[in-house]
Amino acid sequence: MKFFENARVGKNHWLLYVAMLIVGFIVAQIPATIYIVALIADKMATGDRQAMREMFGDGNMDAFFDTIPGFIAGMLIFLAWMGATWWLFKLFHHRERMTLISGEKKLRKKNFFMGMGVFTIAYGLFCLVGLPLLSSFIDTNFQFDGGRYFAFAAIALIFLPFQTGCEELIFRGYLMQGFALCTKSKVWALVITSVGFGLMHCYNGPIEEYGFFVAIPVYIFIGFELGLFAILSDGIELPWGIHCANNLLALTIIGAKSEGSVNVRPLIQVDEPVWVMYILEIVVFTMMFLLLRKKMGWDIKKAFDNSGLRKDVPPPYCG
Repeated sequence: MKFFENARVGKNHWLLYVAMLIVGFIVAQIPATIYIVALIADKMATGDRQAMREMFGDGNMDAFFDTIPGFIAGMLIFLAWMGATWWLFKLFHHRERMTLISGEKKLRKKNFFMGMGVFTIAYGLFCLVGLPLLSSFIDTNFQFDGGRYFAFAAIALIFLPFQTGCEELIFRGYLMQGFALCTKSKVWALVITSVGFGLMHCYNGPIEEYGFFVAIPVYIFIGFELGLFAILSDGIELPWGIHCANNLLALTIIGAKSEGSVNVRPLIQVDEPVWVMYILEIVVFTMMFLLLRKKMGWDIKKAFDNSGLRKDVPPPYCG
């Protein structure tokens, strides 16, 4: 288990972490800003005011991000932030970039696709078995808008691996390693980043519909399960695959109405009470954990051992 222990190599002053996050956030805005300015310039040049109103509403950017061009702009932010974090990491921390992803010296693609597969199986089983049992509490709507749907699905398939990769690289990679090094505890690193991940989603649809203190624990729990899988699998490839499959299925196949929009929506939207969200996350997580533990033979006690984070233990090679 080298993923967290490798964080001891290189330079790790807390100001470097703050600087990396600030610089990454600033760089992330540049491509999206250029893209939005180009869209506005194009509509102004053609004098297409109707298209401008449809895209930007009455100057409300929330309306814009509910459109396909707005979805692309949002994805460009994550793509640029992931790229900035990846390329600046070695410059700031003097450590090999791959140590930010894996406890090994290579990207374990098998773990990524295993995460996607296991989540798809667990989520699919819940939808096939659980949703019919809860049908009296759920309003299900099937909506298909041919060309628009296929265009959005194709764009989502291209961008979502980078969007989820950005979140995993920052939360389950960069920040979990940093907090583990600071606290000398993987448990504390898991707790802190799970809460941070949950708070990052405080502007999502369910928060507005159900209330902050009702819905935010769902996102914290999602952060917890992704962080737990990162610790147990010694890297972020597995949670990255799970996260990617979750977002892809929820945005294109079946997802909550509170998460969707008028212009960007899955084939099937379910209007569900908040307690169904809790059941979904708990059941799907339990199925994934049991399947993965049996498949990968995890030693939980060894995975949570903090001895490698102590200063009196030589850091492992992380070339």
